[in-house]
Amino acid sequence: MGQNASRYNQEELAEFQDLTYFTKREVLHVHKRFCALSPEKAKAERNPVLTKPEILSLPELAANPFNERILDVFSQTGDGRMNFEEFLDMMSQFSSKAPLNTKIDIAFRIYDFNDDGEICEKDLEKVVLFLIQPSVTGGNLNTEDRQKVVNNQSGDGDVDVLGSNTTSLTGEERRQIVQRVIREMDMDDDGTISYLDFKHGMSKLNGFEESFKITL
Repeated sequence: MGQNASRYNQEELAEFQDLTYFTKREVLHVHKRFCALSPEKAKAERNPVLTKPEILSLPELAANPFNERILDVFSQTGDGRMNFEEFLDMMSQFSSKAPLNTKIDIAFRIYDFNDDGEICEKDLEKVVLFLIQPSVTGGNLNTEDRQKVVNNQSGDGDVDVLGSNTTSLTGEERRQIVQRVIREMDMDDDGTISYLDFKHGMSKLNGFEESFKITL
């Protein structure tokens, strides 16, 4: 770590270790990656605040369709700016060591775009729109694959509630997906997905934890 490693003493590192899923060594590694995003600020300030564009330059975030939303959720100012503590908290909760319930909490906060404590149709429409960006998914669906997505099935027949194979769907196709997701996850039939609804659905979804993991 060189000069940056000395910024935190053993007591501070122990506190970071207690508050995250990281060891002291891993905390130092995350700090090194944080400082590398803006070497000038890291050299000039003990606890610099990085801008959203600076943090989005992290390669591990670049390919995530929700990258800007993720930063907004973990930023105390709500605009994507972060100091090291916020960055560390984000990386910890996205780490492979974080338990399933933590990742479910993260996903719910990210998908709840209007921050009202439930996921409504408008929230889900935004989720789908985030997932259909060709720059992220790398192409367009053919007719057969589009119908599989609308029918909420992957190629092998497994349910793929919020999968990423939703490129270039029409508005009507997107609405069908949103309505199907709500029907399948809304256990109390109130037209929205509560946290308990979401937790129940995501805990049964194969591969969910892998889709909410960032490895530095």
